[in-house]
Amino acid sequence: MRTVVEDIWNQGDLSTADAWFTEDYVNHGGLIPDLIHGPEAIKVSVALYRRAFPTFQIAIEELTTDEVDEVEFRWVAHGKPTVIGSPARKGGLRGISRCRLLDGKIAESWTAWDTRVALVRRWRL
Repeated sequence: MRTVVEDIWNQGDLSTADAWFTEDYVNHGGLIPDLIHGPEAIKVSVALYRRAFPTFQIAIEELTTDEVDEVEFRWVAHGKPTVIGSPARKGGLRGISRCRLLDGKIAESWTAWDTRVALVRRWRL
């Protein structure tokens, strides 16, 4: 999970998504949960976030596994938005993701974040 977060989300290396996510991967409750499945769902989500927040970075705060095929991690994301003509400042967002693994790849994930401290609410837009 640390490699997935670092390579794909933090570095923007979308080419590795095919190696880490199943062809029918589903992200329940994410940015685009029902529109796109498989590694393309991750590629589109990462591209959208990194376009809107060029300095976007995720740090894993805690990583646990309850089962052989499930991983859960708490994370914090930081970034400064691309806002033309606005004194936007850097903000943060905390969340938790739970992933079901299948043959060493991520098959499903559930993500929730703290909407009380979401990035947009902390910036003056």
